[in-house]
Amino acid sequence: MSDTIIRVENLSKKYQLNHKQSEKYVALRDVLANRAKQLKGRLLGSGEETSQGQEDFWALKDVSFEVKRGDRVGIIGRNGAGKSTLLKILSRITEPTEGRIDINGRVASLLEVGTGFHPELTGRENIYLNGAILGMGRVEIRRKFDEIVNFAEVERFLDTPVKRYSSGMYVRLAFAVAAHLEPEILVVDEVLAVGDLEFQKKCLGKMEDVSREGRTVIFVSHTMGAVISLCNRAFLLKQGSCIRDDTVDKVVAEYISSGSLTNGEICDTSPLDENKKLKIRKIRLVDSYGNVSTEIDSRTNIFLEIDFEIFTAGRNYSVSFEVSSIRYGCIFTSTFWDAKPQELGEKYF
Repeated sequence: MSDTIIRVENLSKKYQLNHKQSEKYVALRDVLANRAKQLKGRLLGSGEETSQGQEDFWALKDVSFEVKRGDRVGIIGRNGAGKSTLLKILSRITEPTEGRIDINGRVASLLEVGTGFHPELTGRENIYLNGAILGMGRVEIRRKFDEIVNFAEVERFLDTPVKRYSSGMYVRLAFAVAAHLEPEILVVDEVLAVGDLEFQKKCLGKMEDVSREGRTVIFVSHTMGAVISLCNRAFLLKQGSCIRDDTVDKVVAEYISSGSLTNGEICDTSPLDENKKLKIRKIRLVDSYGNVSTEIDSRTNIFLEIDFEIFTAGRNYSVSFEVSSIRYGCIFTSTFWDAKPQELGEKYF
């Protein structure tokens, strides 16, 4: 049996954007005129404009890749890159416009909070409902029921309609069902960001367990630390195309470098928000020679210069910053206080 569990060939998905507001009253002559324009566009080979006020938008274009059994694949990219569209196609929620997908296994998807849940049913009833949607039998669900409930930590609210659950409780139960009913492929979108930090760690641990059991995980997240800790491979999507398929460290490094500053300086000349009293105007990263730069030698001094404008006179204003590592999170923070030492108290010194 082949180790390839997902094969995607020249996958594309097209949506039609309507830039024209719909009119309350449309005459027959308007319908005929629009049809004539569409026919003219097709005859002239005009592919972008399908009719007046409409445009073809390719959310995915010619994406091809293979995923092996047991892989933990991270899909990263900026908002609008096509990540969620790709997951919806893999989950068979929407059909591709072009291309071919071969999936050898049962897929469990967690793309939105409460996917497959009925708000009027209780948590207990939704476990059985969602399990059935994922293709599980009643005996199989019953065998895993206690484990699902313990993982989700919703025992107290198990017989409460899920419409009364918070978003965090929703995602706890939804993830627990998807992860414990033994799918060959587990597809998880950014929904884990809804849960608290402890639950996120719990979910990452569960996905690692799923992978060790020989099952496959497809994971989309903007949290690079989570992608690095979980995945052994990653895809970088940009404007609907897969521009990098490599080890997770290399793909994450390219993603970060593509969004880095070009000159080490950020300027904001926008007007002040009337609800705020202070506005940061300029931030510069400066090396030991006083040069603005994006690359700093760790053996030399580093200076962060912040220019801010105060619009309302007063005291006790503060400006702070945080230095974070992709893998380890926050390293340290620093705060500047416009106040006298006796006003701050001993805890700041």
